[in-house]
Amino acid sequence: MRYSVVSRAVAALVLVLAAVMPAGAGDPPRLSDPNSRIAPTDLTGLLRLRFLTTLDFPPFNFADPQRRPTGFNVEIVRAICAELGIEAKCEIQAMPWEELDLALDGLRGEAIIAGHGISTQLRANRVVSRPYFKFPARFVARSDFRAPTTDMYSLARDRKVAVVAGSAHAEMLKSWFREAVPVEVQDEAAAYTALQREEVELVFGDGVALSFWLASLSAGSCCSFVSGPFLSDRYLGPGMAIVMRKDSAPVMTALNAALNAIEEKGVYREIYQRYFPLDPFADGIGAPTLPSDEGQAQSPEQSG
Repeated sequence: MRYSVVSRAVAALVLVLAAVMPAGAGDPPRLSDPNSRIAPTDLTGLLRLRFLTTLDFPPFNFADPQRRPTGFNVEIVRAICAELGIEAKCEIQAMPWEELDLALDGLRGEAIIAGHGISTQLRANRVVSRPYFKFPARFVARSDFRAPTTDMYSLARDRKVAVVAGSAHAEMLKSWFREAVPVEVQDEAAAYTALQREEVELVFGDGVALSFWLASLSAGSCCSFVSGPFLSDRYLGPGMAIVMRKDSAPVMTALNAALNAIEEKGVYREIYQRYFPLDPFADGIGAPTLPSDEGQAQSPEQSG
């Protein structure tokens, strides 16, 4: 399974904003356990570590003006290789999504970092890293919206909320915010238009896509995040991971250790801030209140 982060309409916008806007993100959520310690892995016998990716998944992996792979995922790879001291052995190669698994099984690469969502099926067939990015669900309202309460569950009550029909966010809205009035639309663009035209009071959707729209000229500073981020493994998945063949478990142990290290050293934070012009985890109007049922909603601090 691959995460679907931005629509085609937003993809070009993401490329422009990621290239020209100054860093605006704050601290990313903690994904590693600061108390965990992974035993060092000897990589002296490793001849090559080629990461396979795509060029069609901004801001995570896309092409720079010279058609070279770049993006959040590519920078994570470079940071991992630097942390492990194996830069000379690391390579990055881009290809279409449908060719990635064939290339991995054909020994044309050792790892894939292209937006794989962690699933039971993926774990059955591959060695999977710990998550290196999670996607928050967010509410957005017009900037003149006044929140009479900091409780998002009360705030959404009886309000019209645009959400993409058939999406995980539509199911999440119905389950968690049962007293909201869902207005199901065809796509993200239709949700944004409905909000701008005041046909709805809120939009509920992916925080990454929403952050790029809010920072765009088409949004025109019309709108803002409301409350804070909501995380759910059940509806949104555990996050993105690096995947390798089953015979690569020792190398994956080293990659997980490197992921932990770059987070602890602040390198991950620096990369995160470069690729998100508006922090998808930033608090908005009001502040988040977490639900008690099933323990599914998480604040960024609880996301590990």
